[in-house]
Amino acid sequence: MVANVVDDVFNYLIAQNLAAGSTGWSLIRRKIMDDPAVSQLVVVAEDGGTVEMNAVAGIGSGSIASKGVLVTVRAKDSESDVSFQKANAILTALHGLKAVELVSGGGLYFGIRALTPEPVFAGFDSRGRPLHTVAFRLLTDAANL
Repeated sequence: MVANVVDDVFNYLIAQNLAAGSTGWSLIRRKIMDDPAVSQLVVVAEDGGTVEMNAVAGIGSGSIASKGVLVTVRAKDSESDVSFQKANAILTALHGLKAVELVSGGGLYFGIRALTPEPVFAGFDSRGRPLHTVAFRLLTDAANL
């Protein structure tokens, strides 16, 4: 199965009831829209990746790829604690997962880790709504990309 890390993380957040559905948090891919998107928003986007790496000697002749995903959370104005808490819940749900398919039929990830120990405050948007981000690295089989 070809791995699409953005789609896999996006669908995992829905499956874990962290965004979309009845959570009160809108979920979109790749960009933040000021209108008509509601204030409580989670955005999943690509965050680069590294060139394929040869497998460690003794593991096999395959190669792995490190893919990046950036999750940005925006809350209502004056609710920076709410923005942080939602971003932290997402960090906690994904960080440290090993040998996992995030969604049925998705890519297999050897490991997922957050790049910071907690969400990073990214300031406020033009309407004073707080933004927090979490960057993740997902290791997968390069043959599946």
